[in-house]
Amino acid sequence: MFFSAPVTTAFAGAAEAPLTLHAGPPSRVMDLSASADFAGSGPSLASLVAPGDFDPSFGTGGMALYQLSGATLRVDSVLVQPDDRLVVTGRLRSSTGCGVFASRYNADGTVDTTFAGGTGLVTTLLASGTCNATPAPAALQPDGKIVIASTRDQAGPTDFALLRYTASGAPDTTFGSGGLVIYNYVMYDHATDVAIQPDGRILLAGASSNNTNLDFVVARFTSTGALDSTFGFGGRATYGFASGSNDSLSDMVLQPDGKVLVVGLTYTPGTPDFGLVRFTASGALDSSFGSGGALKINLFGSTDQAMAVAVQTDGKILVGGNAYYPAGSQYYMTLLRLNASGTAYDTTFNGSGQAYLSFGPTDNIITHLAIQADGKIVAGGYTSLTSRGYNFDAALVRFLPTGALDSSFAGGGGFTYEGFTDSHDLTGGIGFQSDGKIIVGGTSANSIRLSRHGN
Repeated sequence: MFFSAPVTTAFAGAAEAPLTLHAGPPSRVMDLSASADFAGSGPSLASLVAPGDFDPSFGTGGMALYQLSGATLRVDSVLVQPDDRLVVTGRLRSSTGCGVFASRYNADGTVDTTFAGGTGLVTTLLASGTCNATPAPAALQPDGKIVIASTRDQAGPTDFALLRYTASGAPDTTFGSGGLVIYNYVMYDHATDVAIQPDGRILLAGASSNNTNLDFVVARFTSTGALDSTFGFGGRATYGFASGSNDSLSDMVLQPDGKVLVVGLTYTPGTPDFGLVRFTASGALDSSFGSGGALKINLFGSTDQAMAVAVQTDGKILVGGNAYYPAGSQYYMTLLRLNASGTAYDTTFNGSGQAYLSFGPTDNIITHLAIQADGKIVAGGYTSLTSRGYNFDAALVRFLPTGALDSSFAGGGGFTYEGFTDSHDLTGGIGFQSDGKIIVGGTSANSIRLSRHGN
């Protein structure tokens, strides 16, 4: 069953020029040698680390890099446990196939040898031979178990995949079949996010195609991995923005009231736009959101892509991604704040509900958002710089609750950095340790990258 409803762009026509925040070179770039893996260092006066600065008590100079011999890794989530240990998950490709990995690190960035039989990393192959490594984001259960959503992609029809590992890093045999659930909805299913409800039920978000076009999909599973038929229609809530549009879901947030907000890209020829949909706790379209449950936003009459969503304690909605500004001939990092009902921009945010940011001359995007306890907004993503030969560099930015850049952060509000010289560097997740320090995970030259920054 595909839900459909009108969408509104009525409040989206007043996009400001993206020079309202920051343009030009980054405030700093950090390069590390590619000669070896990095891990571990002695303690330091970490409490004196300035906001945004690399914490020298973490890894090597604030950064830790890990490689898995014979495999290519890409980080898709970073989760902070209550004891400040760090769980990292993502996609994996090796000579034998494609799958997912989960790894765990101590609070200081060293490998946790109590995880996965002493290795600190566990892998599961989902496909062999010719295959595609697909996103593998994760969520933590209160009991420490790790739930990963991914896709089994054997270079043909694809299926949703859910995996659960125990807190010690072993496949959880109480979940699905040996810790794995494979679910086929239609011909092509692609998972992009996962969340765990307070009652233990699991939400998987992604997109599905019947070989004609893609639609947003949220499916709900019981705590043991069975499809929950009480959610939506037969366990699924789906949405297509327009007949023939391709709608690719990027991120999901589970609100405190049980509602499920998802964002991504909706594309009809010539008009890629932000797409937002909210479902009720039972999987129906939430008629109190946007126009009939959905919202489409076009910013500059060109290409827009929503990649991340977060909801503040007051219910206001943050959406991050990028937008192409034709007059500037480049993509800008984009951060929007909407009211809780998704019917208007929150004009107390940067005066317009919109904030735009550029580091490099072509590509700039926000891929992850996290909200601090004090309301400040940490955004991670990547940019391309001509000085780096158009390689992607990881970017970290902090905004005040008002939408202005936080000038106390990294000497100006944001910066870019690398794990290896001239490597591709992406952001894969943001979290906070108990002392407020910022943990950022990602990928550098196919390696796991972790860094810790002052708050």
